[in-house]
Amino acid sequence: MDKLRALEYFLSVADAGSFSGAAKMLGVPASSVSRRIQELESDLGVALLYRTTRVVRLTELGGLYLDHVRPALSSLADADAIVTSQPHSPAGLVRITAPSGYGGVCLMPAIVKLKRQYPDLILDVELTDNVYNLASNEVDLAIRATTAPPDRSVARKLSDSKLLLVASPDYVAKHGCPRTMADVLDHKAVFYRQQGGVVYWQAKTHKAWIELRPTAAFITNRGETLLEEALAGSGLALVAQWGIGDHVTEGRLVEIEIEDAELSTIRGDNLGIYLLYHRPKYSLSKIQVTVDFLLAELAKS
Repeated sequence: MDKLRALEYFLSVADAGSFSGAAKMLGVPASSVSRRIQELESDLGVALLYRTTRVVRLTELGGLYLDHVRPALSSLADADAIVTSQPHSPAGLVRITAPSGYGGVCLMPAIVKLKRQYPDLILDVELTDNVYNLASNEVDLAIRATTAPPDRSVARKLSDSKLLLVASPDYVAKHGCPRTMADVLDHKAVFYRQQGGVVYWQAKTHKAWIELRPTAAFITNRGETLLEEALAGSGLALVAQWGIGDHVTEGRLVEIEIEDAELSTIRGDNLGIYLLYHRPKYSLSKIQVTVDFLLAELAKS
């Protein structure tokens, strides 16, 4: 039995959810895929897949086996790429994930430049608040807003993520400018919603963290929409400095300072934007040029 090929077929069936789908991906007959996996199951002495006339799905042991096989096969592919791609221009698939707001405002303009400089790169960029596991090779690079980057990854800081409380001049003229936490609670606010729910504001005082929930005027999962609602005068908004652009300096938004607390969206100090990757990946030319390019474009001194 060609075990490596059998493992590749198994991975394809798990991803496709069917023998026919895997066969199409691999360009081989479905009977070949089925036969290879039967040989693999026979060799292991366990059933990896549950089969019916309508569905093919992983058994419990099959799921555990897949969790170990996927990163191993990915590492083999990376090893091949390291030794075969060095004489050539960086090429191949680079999978990147980033928060929606930061991705739309900061990352995507840099990606356009990156693609122009390295046309042979295939960039698969997902803007999402979901946190992907770098260790399982779900993505190659991850950009995250965090106070504590994971220890097992290389974490390169792109920028601080200072948050500003802002409102439109019209809103301030009509409703006044809050100066304290108590004042904030008397105002309407525009909130961001991520997968886990609405992101209410956290206030750091000299004693403790306190959650602030002023009356919601608008809730959205799009950073751009949150900013638009603030500009339109819907209410107060807590926005990352990198996402405001020139709206404060040109007078379209007013920065509001709270005297008795610092406001954030999470409890923790030194919130920053980090580019994360696993050190062995940097040996791949496609990863190296992508990391170096994004650091040059996005990192702030």
